[in-house]
Amino acid sequence: MRSNYPNFFLERLKNLFGSNFNKVIAAYSRKPTKAIRINTTKVGVNRCLSRLRAKGYVLSKVPWSNYIFFLMREPKPISTTVEYLMGYFYVLDPASTLPPIELSPSQNDLVLDMAASPGGKTTHLSQLMNNKGTIVAVDSNKERLDSLKNNIERMGAQNVIVLNADSRNLQKIGVQFDKILLDAPCSSDGTMAKNPELRKKIKKEDYARFQKLQKSLVKSAYNLLKKGGILVYSTCSTAPEENEEVVEFAVNELGFKLLPLKIGKYIDKGMVSFFGQKHSQFLSKCGRVVPFKYNTQAFFLAKLVKV
Repeated sequence: MRSNYPNFFLERLKNLFGSNFNKVIAAYSRKPTKAIRINTTKVGVNRCLSRLRAKGYVLSKVPWSNYIFFLMREPKPISTTVEYLMGYFYVLDPASTLPPIELSPSQNDLVLDMAASPGGKTTHLSQLMNNKGTIVAVDSNKERLDSLKNNIERMGAQNVIVLNADSRNLQKIGVQFDKILLDAPCSSDGTMAKNPELRKKIKKEDYARFQKLQKSLVKSAYNLLKKGGILVYSTCSTAPEENEEVVEFAVNELGFKLLPLKIGKYIDKGMVSFFGQKHSQFLSKCGRVVPFKYNTQAFFLAKLVKV
């Protein structure tokens, strides 16, 4: 099992997760549990559950939400149901529902989703806003825009403006936002259970390369936020270089203030010491989802305010 991974990566995981190393590797080697987010702007939770359970689907509520459910049994792909086509739910990894919940946009907010495709978090934000306010959903990859637009349409998200652009260049539009979600491009090393091909592809230099991009995006987010505005930063990476170190940069170099997470009780704290070095104590306010806790992908998030 371990022979499927590069040695440097195994050493990283041992260093980061210590006594939980074997649990992490085991989680990477089994199929992660999917979830559905019921789209309460279109259907009631009980009605949607009743329809799906009548078709043999077994669902179990996630601890942090009343409208998100683990998919425990799937007689046939749930994306083939009429309920899916009607936009009654979105299929996703459970951990990826945390950033929109933490950002908690209001119906009066102007919100920016800096890396929006394929639209899971964008449509979740729209649902939380009850289709009010405005979301600007940005993606620099033109090929990914079709899936973003399709999901926005299927889910009935009517308060979204789609923009094909590099989020690092958005300052020139002269708009400042109340809240920003940055689910940053990353090494994705936390998704190896779902994407086993990454086990052989991952390289040491990936972390520094993505960190450079992530820091530039966080800097843009700072400039695009109103004073007092909120940024939720997230990745599906285990790497402190892409996670805690980027947050340290945001606080120490840009002037963000790190806030405690409302959903922190459901997940692990951020790391304040890694690879033999101590880091800022405030990083414990960040959150980590370890893949074996809920049988999900690994995940990281942090909540910052522009002061």
